[in-house]
Parts: sequence; C-alpha cells; structure tokens
Amino acid sequence: MNVKDKKRRSQWIDRALLITIITMTAVTLFLIVNVMKNNASTETEQHATEEIIPAPTQEVSVESSTSAFPGIKIVTEKQNDSAGPFIIEYPETEYETFNKRVMDHIEKVKTRYSDEVQNSEHKVTKLAVSFETLQHLSGNYSFVMQATTYFADKESHTEIKTFHINPETGKELMMRDIADQNLEKLKRIAHVVREEIYHSPALKDDLIRDSVWQPTEPMWVNYRNFALTDDALVVYFGTGEFTKRQAGPATVEIPLEKLNPFLAKEFQVSSTQENKDKKIALTFDDGPDPNYTMKILNILEKYDAKATFFMLGNRVNLYPSIAKEVADAGHEIGNHSWNHPSLTDVTDDELQSEVHDTSEIIWEVIGKPATVFRPPYGAVDNRVRESTKLPVVLWNLDTLDWDHHDPELMLEHVQKDSRNGSIILMHDIHKSTADGLEAILESLKSQGYKFVTVSELESY
Repeated sequence: MNVKDKKRRSQWIDRALLITIITMTAVTLFLIVNVMKNNASTETEQHATEEIIPAPTQEVSVESSTSAFPGIKIVTEKQNDSAGPFIIEYPETEYETFNKRVMDHIEKVKTRYSDEVQNSEHKVTKLAVSFETLQHLSGNYSFVMQATTYFADKESHTEIKTFHINPETGKELMMRDIADQNLEKLKRIAHVVREEIYHSPALKDDLIRDSVWQPTEPMWVNYRNFALTDDALVVYFGTGEFTKRQAGPATVEIPLEKLNPFLAKEFQVSSTQENKDKKIALTFDDGPDPNYTMKILNILEKYDAKATFFMLGNRVNLYPSIAKEVADAGHEIGNHSWNHPSLTDVTDDELQSEVHDTSEIIWEVIGKPATVFRPPYGAVDNRVRESTKLPVVLWNLDTLDWDHHDPELMLEHVQKDSRNGSIILMHDIHKSTADGLEAILESLKSQGYKFVTVSELESY
C-alpha cells in the first residue's frame, strides 16, 4: 500500500471515530434528560397527591344551656384534639350586638391559643375559658370571663375580660355610666383604687409600687375591666401591670359606700353607719417652710391629726428634707404648682410646666406621687382641670390667715363656719398660722371632729 492510500485510510478512521463519539454523546444526553423528566414528573405527582389529601378535621362540640340568671344562656365549646384541646364557656343573650362582642373576644382567645400551640417554645396542654355572673340591683349583669392557658413546662397564664349588659333593656354598662359621665369623679375613683392597692394585704407581697400609677391613671380605658355588685366595685388589672408576673391578674374590690359621692345616683348605696364620724380636713398651702412647717407638724402629731399639704414645686426643691418629713409623718401631699401663678392666665406651655414639674419634684423628693391638686387662688377652668389627672381640690372654709395674720380671727372663722366635711384652708408659711393652730385643733376636737386628709373625706 502506497503512502497516498495510507493517508486516505487514516482520514476515514478519524471520521468514523468522530461520528461514533458524537453519537454516543447525543445518546447519553438524551438518557440524562429523560431521567430528569421522569424524576420531576414523579415529584409533581407526589406534590399533587399531597395537596389533594384533606387535613384531618378537629371536631368542636357546641352545647347551649339555660343559666340561673333570666335572659342568659351558657354556651359551651369543647375540642378534645390532643394537639390543642380546649373547653370554653361564654354567655349568650338575645342581643346580637352584645353576643358579637363576646364572640369576637372568644375568637381572639382561640386564635392566640392556636398560635401558641403551633409556635410556642413551651408545650401547651390546654385552654380553659369560664365566666362568673355578678348582678347589681339596677338590673345590670357583669360577666367576668377568665381565659387560662396551661403549659406542661411553666406556669399557666390567665387573662380576665369583663362584659356588661342589662338583659331587660340590652344596654351595655360602662365605667362612664357608673361615674356619671364625669371625668372629675373618675379621678376620685382612681385615687381610691390606687390607695386600696397600696394598702391591700393580698397584693402586698407581689406589689411593684413604682408601677401602680400608670395603669390606674384616671382614663376610661384603664377602667374597662370591672364588675359591679350590690356592695362593691371590683376592678381587674392585667398580669404584670403592677404586680410580679407569677401573681397573675390583680383584683381590687372597693365597697360602694366608700365611693358613694363619685357614683351616678342609681349606683349609690345607703349608709349603714348610724353614727357617722364627724370629719374635717385641714389643708396647708404654699410650703414647705423652714420656719413654720415643722412647728405645725409637731402640733398635728400632738393631736393625732392628719392633714393635706399643697406644696409649691420651687419650695420642695429648696427644702426637700422638710417635704420628706411631712410625707413620712403620714400626711397627704398635694401639687400646688411651681411658682404660684394664676393658672387660668398662663400659656398652655407654662401651665404644663407648672403642673408637671411640680409633680416630678414631689415624686423625686418624697418617693411617691402627689395625690391631689389645688390651683393657686382657686383659679380653675376646664383647661386647668385637663392639665392634670389628679383630682382638683379647693376648699369650703377659708381662715383668711393670709390676710389678717391673726390667730384669734382664724379661730373665730373656724368656730363659726366648720361643718362635717369642711375643708379648711390655711398656710404653713405664716407665724400666725403656726401660733393659732393648736387652739383650732382643741376647739374642733371638743366638738367631736376627726382630722383626716382630703382624700379620706367621703366627699370633696
């Protein structure tokens, strides 16, 4: 074979090998694509199969029964599913608006419970919702609903929500109705609630005193959870609002007789005390004073008398130790502005500064807030009232000690005009007031008066 033939044969072999390689590559690619298609098809079929499998239903049984209270039914829902069992009871009336509000609350509780079952790091074991029905002579029912979520590995969590209705009229009772639609009366109710919290033996061990003020501020929204009985107003606060979280929701119960002056007429009660104490409130403005306040404190202590001191912010700032001694002696501290201007004549910014700065310095110095407010000169209008959440307290007996500076004239005014429930105006910055106070206390004591703070009076 010559050289030329060898070259031709070599070229033919090369072409054959190239064609073979190309063919095998094409076949391989074809097989790979088909395998991938088959896998994708299988996955799609599996997903499709998963999507059409219905989720297991969780059966909820619902029963309705008649309660012991006319016009009220008890609805009970039960779910025995092991992953999220619950038993829920709630009231039902013939009034759809009321029923819807209750059901909206129940649905929120169930939704929150479902989220906890699915997402909580703690094992949720059960939800229980129950309610108590409390009745008032006015025909109003209070439903106190308690929702408790139980966990396997931590303390249960309880939430309280109240609803109110008169089953005869369908009217839903609110705190506005109880307080006679009067914000000033709510301020006084709030003050009584706050004092009850501070002195409650049941709350003592778990109370966080610095946290009491905000949730008890006289705002209608703070008093939406309450119950009314023939004898008491019960106010409910959430877990951890001013007590340790492990203590759960806080409950404050106040006799209606104690709140009588601040209630709408239909909710007032008759006094059961036949021989009521004659009470009188001594008040001192414009201090503290380095010369006379301590002398007045000593005289008050001698007669076991409590009083209310309306302090100026600038003087608390100057004499903090005296202000602290007044508070530590058990007397009530009131806000009397910072510089003693006529607050009806100042700008909005000046008004806020006068009131707010004084409250701040009082809290800083004595360790607790002022509980009442008295505007200088008794100058008050709606703008001044709205500048503070404290009850505004004036007076109904002026000794005029600021005018005549005469101890005998002071005594004459008191003897002539004192009545049960009088609020007496004096000033602890005058020597004549300190000199004449003992004679006033002696005279009032001989008439059977008990000396109290303005907040301890049944009406002010």
